[in-house]
Amino acid sequence: MLSSWRADRYLGWLLPIFAIVAEGALIAVVYVAVEVAIDHRPPLLGTFEFAVAAGVAAAAVRRGWIDPDVDAGRFLLLLGLLGMVGWMWDAEVRELVLGGDPLAAVPLHPGGWLMLVAGMRGVGRALEIDDRAVTRLVLIGVPALAIPWALGQLGAGPLRDVFTEEAFVASITFVTAGFIAAGLARLREIGRETGVDWRQNRSWLGTVFGVIVVVLAIGIPASILLGLPGDAVARGILGPIVTAIGYVVIGGLSLAALLAALLSRVLRSFGIQLPEPLSPEEIARLPEARIYTIDQLRESLTALIALWVVLIVVIVVLARVWLRRRQRRGGRSTGEERSIRIPQRSARVRVPRPPRAAGRSWTRPYDAVTAYLAALRDLAARDTAAARAEHETPRAHAARIAAGPELGALQADYALARYGGRTLSDAENRRAIGRWRRLRKGPRAPDHGGAPP
Repeated sequence: MLSSWRADRYLGWLLPIFAIVAEGALIAVVYVAVEVAIDHRPPLLGTFEFAVAAGVAAAAVRRGWIDPDVDAGRFLLLLGLLGMVGWMWDAEVRELVLGGDPLAAVPLHPGGWLMLVAGMRGVGRALEIDDRAVTRLVLIGVPALAIPWALGQLGAGPLRDVFTEEAFVASITFVTAGFIAAGLARLREIGRETGVDWRQNRSWLGTVFGVIVVVLAIGIPASILLGLPGDAVARGILGPIVTAIGYVVIGGLSLAALLAALLSRVLRSFGIQLPEPLSPEEIARLPEARIYTIDQLRESLTALIALWVVLIVVIVVLARVWLRRRQRRGGRSTGEERSIRIPQRSARVRVPRPPRAAGRSWTRPYDAVTAYLAALRDLAARDTAAARAEHETPRAHAARIAAGPELGALQADYALARYGGRTLSDAENRRAIGRWRRLRKGPRAPDHGGAPP
């Protein structure tokens, strides 16, 4: 059951998104503990806000807007802006800063420092979204949750209940997103060795649903033992999505209010009088509207979320069954064709790949091997004479075109990883990606060691 290349490209974003959400959830648990135990107040930030900070930093590095190894000034500026946003999230901090007393606001709201930490973690996720890095995040992060949970128990009275609920929701989010990211990273690593793309065989779908089922099986009894509301597990799984929708709704309503105010002013300029807004006295004479609290709506919202989850699962299962039946019917009239594809790393041979269709986008480099291949694509796009021939070794190719030491170092890393069977470190992979960026910014026409005939 194959999918189009555009859908595969969109599915490729699942791994970094889940990894970044896991980073935000882990920091959110620490933040909730600090707010309750040290600041003695409910938290203001959540998983979504810290994940956005990590995502902004990761996107800036992936897009090449900042490079911590080359331009430390821009990197520190980005971290400072993220920390400022987290610090100014507190209304008391904003009042003191706008009132001209920023020094008094410095010790307030440690969320700014943790927002800065989220940005630094996002930079790491931009450079290291592989099997080992994501698995290490989960294996270290799950037992490390015991530290903020122990700190949060120092909260007194109602704050302890606030910590238990908020920390439990963030912990469920971390476990769900972290294990899904680790599973997807493992599928991608297996695909690199066997030539099977996890986005095309739908193995990712079983991984996602398998993790969700395990989290539900563990989270529901845990929430009952902790005396938490029934929607705590649902908020842990769907919390970042619901928060994102809430911000979109708030932004849409704010934009609608601004457009309504502008339209009212334009109509008044043409002499069209609109009804005046109600005064406080008129509002007081209106029938009293019943106000519902979150606790009163909690059961209804939980049932609504569960209904949507069940509908989505049913639709996905039915779609998969229908597509499989179509594929089987289409395959009956044709002959069966089988082939064997040798894994690249186990046999250490180069498997020929089909040519890339025109118009398809390529994945940005994430290690030394892909950085070298991306450099070859860039050189061939600039000048066909600079392309590497089939019979040419990486070292001979680098010496022939004389593109500088950057390409020589890239081909050395490529030869060590592909032909030498050596596993390069994360630092070596980062340096290789930096070499590719600098090589890409070089002169448009490479030097071939002589003038063309």
